[in-house]
Amino acid sequence: MTKRLSILRHAKSDWGTSDTHDHDRILTQRGSDNAAKLGLLMQEQRILPDQIISSDATRAAETARLVSKGLNYSGKIELRRELYLASAATLLNATTACHDSIKHLMLVAHNPGMTEFVNQLSNIKLDNLPTCGIFCIDFEVAAWSEISGTLPGQVHWYHYPKLKR
Repeated sequence: MTKRLSILRHAKSDWGTSDTHDHDRILTQRGSDNAAKLGLLMQEQRILPDQIISSDATRAAETARLVSKGLNYSGKIELRRELYLASAATLLNATTACHDSIKHLMLVAHNPGMTEFVNQLSNIKLDNLPTCGIFCIDFEVAAWSEISGTLPGQVHWYHYPKLKR
């Protein structure tokens, strides 16, 4: 049995003014456009998550919403405070706690945890997962709890806005 994990870093955000709290930063127009395009591309590539879990930060939640719209995702986007600036260990905990009826989970969160998480779970080593960058990794496991990072998964698909294919 295969479980697929899509690791998506939020799209480009606005640094705003000095009185804007980091948690509340919004997407730039470019970030919004990239997230909407990614959703359509994922739909075209048949990269369709069963469940989306996102950081509750404004920029991550908005990325998840825009991508899900392009995917025609009808499920609920679960917003979690603990994914805001989460470490790779926290992201792994969120993944391994996923219900086993879910075949494809998408997490939307922040760097540096997302880059560390991709590096932990795959045989690809990144310096930086770009904004609106996504890695879809397949694991030959029956249960999410079997994913540990000691045996890397197989990268199924990846994309980021400046990727030339």
